Amino acid sequence: MASRRTFPLDSAVALPDIPGMTAHRDAQQLERLTFFSDAVFAIAMTLLVVEVRLPHLHEASNVAVGQALIDLLPNYIGFVVSFLVLARFWVVHHTIMGLMRGANQKIVWANMMLLMSIAFMPFPTAVVSEFAQVKVAICFYAFWLLLIGLLNRRLVRLIARSSLLAEDVDGAAMDVFSTRSLIPILIAAAALIGGLIAPMAGLAALVVGSPIVTFLVTRYAKRRPAAA
Repeated sequence: MASRRTFPLDSAVALPDIPGMTAHRDAQQLERLTFFSDAVFAIAMTLLVVEVRLPHLHEASNVAVGQALIDLLPNYIGFVVSFLVLARFWVVHHTIMGLMRGANQKIVWANMMLLMSIAFMPFPTAVVSEFAQVKVAICFYAFWLLLIGLLNRRLVRLIARSSLLAEDVDGAAMDVFSTRSLIPILIAAAALIGGLIAPMAGLAALVVGSPIVTFLVTRYAKRRPAAA
């Protein structure tokens, strides 16, 4: 009987390096990661409007409909605030991903943790919209915003310290991103402290304190590289 030829299918075969192939593969993987992240952000931001429910009325009169729409004011505010919060995170995420030429496993998993917190954001929004006058609701929302901020800062710092940045990206630009990543953390911390005192204090920290903290931190971030 003639012996049958076998092929070592499980053996490792060393392939020759093709110029540009590794860079092309890294760019494709980064593109997939970016598209997936954009989808999670888009779904989370869209689901926020689900909590602005159509009111159930026993009588469809002008007065009843008008009052029902006024009663939904906390839901409107919750939607707008959370949408702008997620929009700010997406802008940073979109910008910093554009500064990279690839991603390693540590960055991928840090990004996944951030996306998990983003995907959960409609629930804290629903809680604070329904119970805006309760301290626990405000603190829960502020705590989750703080968690997102911390996960976002971890991702930014991992990217800044990696060797996967584009060649034309300097350290000063990443220092600005790293400093600006403190903005949501400071806002959330202020809202959490304010919420422990009174619900309105927590809401004020979110709505009024946000532009103030953003202005101060951004100004500091722009001056820091020049002073260094």
